[in-house]
Amino acid sequence: MRLRAVALALRGAWAVIDRSYSYNGRMKLGALLRLRCPICGKGKLFHGYFDSPVRCPSCGYFFMRESGYFLPHVAIGYAFTVLAALGSWPVLYYVVGIRSAAVTLSIMVAVALIFGVWFVRYSKVLWLALDLTLNPPQAEDFEPRGRRE
Repeated sequence: MRLRAVALALRGAWAVIDRSYSYNGRMKLGALLRLRCPICGKGKLFHGYFDSPVRCPSCGYFFMRESGYFLPHVAIGYAFTVLAALGSWPVLYYVVGIRSAAVTLSIMVAVALIFGVWFVRYSKVLWLALDLTLNPPQAEDFEPRGRRE
């Protein structure tokens, strides 16, 4: 009897997800670029510049699937920041014509700092997109399961 109740609850949760938000296995890429929820496309992914909400205010999807969920975004942000900083060297050397190593290094460090801070939000979005591609949302991703709200 108890197993039947759990099965009905899960089936009901899926019906709510399917009916209300029609997640068909494809993320809303435009929503991610606008920093919106990839499930419903409405809720904001960030309250402030760095502050991520625990769950989507619109559809109830928990962005933090587990403790430390967004930790891989650091490696993604680091890789893109290094590419941006190193990519500025050929532009400075060949296009702008700066030959001074000190000036070039100073500009590269400034590019890394500015780009790194700007890209933090998008690295979280890239991680979320990669994770949702590999692990599509399940019914339990909409349930609190002991997570704080």
